[in-house]
Amino acid sequence: MNKTFSAPLIFVLLCSLITLFIGCEADNPPSLFDPEVTGEPAPTIAQIMPADSTLAGIGEITLTGTNFSPIAEENLVFFNKDKISVISATETKLVLKSPNIPAESIDIKIAKKGAFLFSNIMHYKLRQAMWEYSDFGDFDDAWALACDKNENLYVSLTTRKVVKVTPDGVRQDFGTTSFLKAQAMRVGPDNNLYVSRLTTALYRIPLATGGATVKWTDAPGRIWDMDFSPSGMLYAGGDNNDLYRIKPDGSGAAVASYPSTYIKAVKVFQGYVYVGGLDKTGNHQYVWRNQIISDDQLGAKEVYFDWSANVDATSEVSSLTFAADGDLYIGTNAAAAIMVVHPNGSFEPLYPGVIEPTSYAMAWGPGQYLYVNRRNEVDPTKKRMIKLFMQKVGAP
Repeated sequence: MNKTFSAPLIFVLLCSLITLFIGCEADNPPSLFDPEVTGEPAPTIAQIMPADSTLAGIGEITLTGTNFSPIAEENLVFFNKDKISVISATETKLVLKSPNIPAESIDIKIAKKGAFLFSNIMHYKLRQAMWEYSDFGDFDDAWALACDKNENLYVSLTTRKVVKVTPDGVRQDFGTTSFLKAQAMRVGPDNNLYVSRLTTALYRIPLATGGATVKWTDAPGRIWDMDFSPSGMLYAGGDNNDLYRIKPDGSGAAVASYPSTYIKAVKVFQGYVYVGGLDKTGNHQYVWRNQIISDDQLGAKEVYFDWSANVDATSEVSSLTFAADGDLYIGTNAAAAIMVVHPNGSFEPLYPGVIEPTSYAMAWGPGQYLYVNRRNEVDPTKKRMIKLFMQKVGAP
């Protein structure tokens, strides 16, 4: 049976619904949107320095533009999705540390407190400064290093082997030793790889063929490290009282007095023999040098850099190398891993926060790469061969 609603009832229902809607509308909070508020002007990026690219994790990056906050923490700088802290800020310049996130293409943008919009996006590249090179692992006990003019790296292992790493990082067997390990290795001007073993005996392996070490000569004392001069003289030292010169015919003699000194590093550069090691009388680490007057005569020993006084009295000088511009690089077990000493005497860590100690041995290739044997006697996962992009060439 059909039922119908009367007109008065319908009228009452409509009034009730209208009253309900009006009541609900009255309970809503006021809108937060204020059309009169436009926010701070959005920041804009006009320029990035260094331009185009820089090394990841090394140095500083400067952003110039407009509408930045002079309060550093009010500027949020993003490298892709990573937020990078600002070191200093003005309304037109932001300075930040280069983040250690190497990539071929990075989008940089800025958000500012009080601004509703991000800045424009700039594209940038962060180049890698350090690699763990080739396939050296936890159980590879590496010691001496040498590099030839074709960027082949030679590494001594305690398996009585010398391995060769080609410029593309491929490792291959090169030579063998009749002793446990090579203490030092250098490529000689006669295209032989020269090897010391912490005794008086010196050996060599032909670079062209590789193979077993063949004894070359006996030095006047035990050899820890050695280096060639442009004239073909080999300067060498160890835990003795002298620095030795060994001629191409194998004859050797003491050419500089180093009493109570444990010589750990020897490097020839621009007419001087540089020597790093321990003065045992004062338990003090130095880098000294002697001028090369002739093949048979060196000048007086002089302190070039006082390591213990300037850096750390508890650490030691492990290795030395030079850049062509005269910068001296000192490998060490100190936290800095490698210290750079400039020709004017100032010094600073190389790539702080990127490389770790101990920089036991170093070998500079013919280009802009420095190879480092990073030893660690406590944590074998840290024992690796390191390749560093130096942005400059090594000394010839």
